[in-house]
Amino acid sequence: MKKLGRNDPCPCGSGKKYKQCCLKTADAQIAHDRAEAVPKAIQWLFTKYEQPARAEIDEGFFGGLDDDEYAELQDLPEDSYTGIMINAMEWLLADGVLTLKDQDYRVADLLLGKGGPLLSAEQRQWLERLTALPLRLYEIVAVVPGKCLTLRDVMLPERPPVLVQEKSGSQQANRYDLIAARIVPFDVHFELSGAVYSFPRQQSWDLLEELKDELEGVEPDSALAKEITSAIIPFHWLQLFVRAFEMPPVVDHVTGESLLFVTDHYRVLDWDALDQALTRAADIEGNRDAGWSRIFVGEDGLTRQSLSIHPSKRQDRIKVSYHTQQYADKGRPWFEAVSGTTVAFISRELAAPKGMLANMQPHDIPERSEPIPLPPEIIGELIEKRIRQLYADWADKPLPILNNQTPREAIRTPEGLEQVKFLLHTYEHGEAQQAKAQHRPPVSYEFLWQSVGIAS
Repeated sequence: MKKLGRNDPCPCGSGKKYKQCCLKTADAQIAHDRAEAVPKAIQWLFTKYEQPARAEIDEGFFGGLDDDEYAELQDLPEDSYTGIMINAMEWLLADGVLTLKDQDYRVADLLLGKGGPLLSAEQRQWLERLTALPLRLYEIVAVVPGKCLTLRDVMLPERPPVLVQEKSGSQQANRYDLIAARIVPFDVHFELSGAVYSFPRQQSWDLLEELKDELEGVEPDSALAKEITSAIIPFHWLQLFVRAFEMPPVVDHVTGESLLFVTDHYRVLDWDALDQALTRAADIEGNRDAGWSRIFVGEDGLTRQSLSIHPSKRQDRIKVSYHTQQYADKGRPWFEAVSGTTVAFISRELAAPKGMLANMQPHDIPERSEPIPLPPEIIGELIEKRIRQLYADWADKPLPILNNQTPREAIRTPEGLEQVKFLLHTYEHGEAQQAKAQHRPPVSYEFLWQSVGIAS
């Protein structure tokens, strides 16, 4: 008997194609049946082996946390804790090992072997695939919201990207997001297994380094590789919930000195005389309405400022701002010599970037005295100009993330080339997120790709 094709008339007599009629109903029933596989397996496992199963989750999945960190997880909002437990349960099924009467048994063998839970053919097939697949780290290289994701294996970039059907996850996903997941193959497509581990790119360096070290010389598709990734990835993911993000040092590009926002407040005794004194200064730009800046040309040939002067809300006050202690130490004597008796010093304020960010609540937004009047396109142009200034010598500047090699040096090896590409994608990912939040077009980093002669 000829097999019924998807485009054949449906045998029910509806006149529709098979794929648009009974096949759609059958597919929905199969999907529902398959979705019950994991809950059924977990229920059976905890009914029969509750204590060993709990011990394996505590010692295996959560084993890298101390008591205080584990308690922190339990105090998380319900949706966050539920997401963690979804990943923990899938990890138990796919990678867990139970100790029963002093003998170790893979959870997968207990589920699928003799005496396991009663499963339908679809459920058994799903669990067989799930438990055989490794947890891998992927970069999202393309998104079709509501339909699919294209994923590239970060540790095996030579492998072709995989198109994965994913309706819900693709709604919020962004290009170059970093996730760990299991990709499950079906007859004509791929799906994600269910558990997804999201990693901020800027906090992924330790994870990448450990995966690289531990997987060196290991057959990528071996049981050992599966064991390594199933231990390392959950550990680093859980750390995101219990470990505060450590800001990298924030330094001045010219002096290398840590940033420190210094503001000196003055009472203006004679506005006209102050305006004239600043106008006569050769290295000062600006005016009373817009404020003044003291500029200089750095060793890199770029024009920068060492101080800025702005009127305060009170008509008889001004503030002089610096962004390092060194600029402030040199700038105050210079400013007071130039301004002379036209101003009188009142006070000095200090603020470190780390302290400002540490004390800011997640949803706090700094108040503005008035909205920015510039349209998003103009703001984007200004930001692009600044980015090009900051990265003018990027290709030939040693970077710690590249083991103190310059990007131009690093791309000479296949491994270094992938590191540089990952770094550039990280820049682009961060800029895309910032541009989205600011409702402006994202700035292109194509000039950096061109500076080292590689394609994105």
